[in-house]
Amino acid sequence: RGLGDVYKRQLMRCWGRCRAAAPLFIKGVSECTKEGTPMQFRWNHTQGEPDYDRETGFGFVTGAVYTADAGLHIPETNSGFLPLWWYAGTPISDIQQSEYGLQATAAEALRTEDAADRRLPVWLRIQVPGEGVYRAEITVTGTDGGEVLVFTGRRRLAWRGVLPAGAQQIVTAYCDVFPIVPRGQADAVDSDAVNIAVVGGALSAVALAEAPHTRRIWVCGDSTVTDQTGELPYAPGTSYAGWGQMLPAYLPEVCITNHAHSGLTTESFLSEGHWAIVKPRLRAGDICLFQFGHNDQKLAHLQARGGYTDRLRTYIKETRTARAVPVLITPLARNSWRDPTHYNDFLADFADAVLDLGKEEAVPVLDLHAYAMQLIRQEGLETAKRWFYPGDYTHTNDFGAYRMAGFVAGALGKAVGLPVADSPAWTPAPPFAPLTPPKDCALPAPDTDPFADYDATRPQEVLTRAEALELAIKALKLFPINVYNDLYADIVGHETYAGTVQCAAQNDLIPAAWVADGRLYPQRTVTAADFLAVLMPGAAGRRPLAAPSPLPDSVPAYARFAAGQAVAEQLISADSLNDPITRSDAAALCRRLHI
Repeated sequence: RGLGDVYKRQLMRCWGRCRAAAPLFIKGVSECTKEGTPMQFRWNHTQGEPDYDRETGFGFVTGAVYTADAGLHIPETNSGFLPLWWYAGTPISDIQQSEYGLQATAAEALRTEDAADRRLPVWLRIQVPGEGVYRAEITVTGTDGGEVLVFTGRRRLAWRGVLPAGAQQIVTAYCDVFPIVPRGQADAVDSDAVNIAVVGGALSAVALAEAPHTRRIWVCGDSTVTDQTGELPYAPGTSYAGWGQMLPAYLPEVCITNHAHSGLTTESFLSEGHWAIVKPRLRAGDICLFQFGHNDQKLAHLQARGGYTDRLRTYIKETRTARAVPVLITPLARNSWRDPTHYNDFLADFADAVLDLGKEEAVPVLDLHAYAMQLIRQEGLETAKRWFYPGDYTHTNDFGAYRMAGFVAGALGKAVGLPVADSPAWTPAPPFAPLTPPKDCALPAPDTDPFADYDATRPQEVLTRAEALELAIKALKLFPINVYNDLYADIVGHETYAGTVQCAAQNDLIPAAWVADGRLYPQRTVTAADFLAVLMPGAAGRRPLAAPSPLPDSVPAYARFAAGQAVAEQLISADSLNDPITRSDAAALCRRLHI
């Protein structure tokens, strides 16, 4: 009582800092200083393993804590690791104290088969006073002589290497704490903590301090760039990853702040509020990376030599206005093939447009498209799959993202003079098959069946040509587009299926016999053989197919090879090839194809 208002405000600010540091400060290992001086936290494993407490803002997140605290369920503001859906509400991880530090251990509820060849992270969360860059010194210790991974923030890889039991490594990482727009939300949320996760070793000590003058790299892009979540229990071959989240392993002297998100275009990066976070925070000397194209090509007004480059040009101008450095990156190449010997490059126009724009605007361009495409073509369809999430031909797994980040970091280092760490190669290793839920799982599975509508809506109606193209695109995991280039006289651009037709044509799915007179006749019904003439040529660009079984002359000549492959693959019996195929039966056939 009686204190002046100014003094009270200062006291409350200091108390706020001390309160955030409470578990450390009480034990006498944290420096809690007066307003205006850098915050510092220190912890080592001899001080125990406090569970994360939202009131104090510090502690370790175990399966039980994660399950109980709904505030930890936004991946963008946390460690980026998520338990598999069938463990919802069931803790699968604990923490064990050893002579080396704190390690993650499996809880009783984790199935033995799910834990095989997979690991759990030990996750430490430290609340900080506000947004900015923080410098973390993370001491990790080897426990079993295996590989150790250190992640910060939203599953950003800061370091990886092999540590013998008892051997220590001090990892320096710069952590970003800035607002972000979470996936599926319209508004930005504030970040208020540094997250540290260690996989394969023990977390022994952490020192954290503000680092406001650190150079920053802002990452702008789509799902091939973003900080993807990793499923728990973790395996790098079955985790989605964007190359942006692997950059810190190669660029340890800067802070990576990744605002790329799935589904974004050069247009929606602005309209959905992501650029509104980045733009006002750009400082002189910051670097801004831009990689778009995968989603722009689906929209008619964002084509390579139009809206796409127009918007990139605007980002370049506004980045330079802030005296930051814009860098363009050509879009990551897909593992897309017409058949096992002929690569199908869908993004060539966008890569070329970026290269030309870089010359026009005197902006560095990192040709990731050419690098990735060379790797994919050199290895071939099947071998190149080891760099991608299982069953996905666009999005990399952790191995692929790490390799692509190595190229980006190396090229960026040369372009702007950044030091690049000599990080070891990461050779893909099993497992490559995602885990499957238990047969007796009581929880409803997420709605992930792309063919469900064909069973629910008009299931017994005969499939039309337009529907056959749409269903094949779903089965082959091709990307639908909203662009149409007037290919056939009876299909105009405003038709709802015009983009489907364009996508099918780009992938050579439309039998020449269907369009011999320049018309597609989209509402004509199809037989099973007709549908297979669309489906199987595309399947050959996804995986090797069996040699075709011989078929009678009653099967149309244009469909005989494809239908013979389907019979050999035991997708259908030969005696039903000339029968009309219903929507539901076509969906069932696609499920049996297993792309």
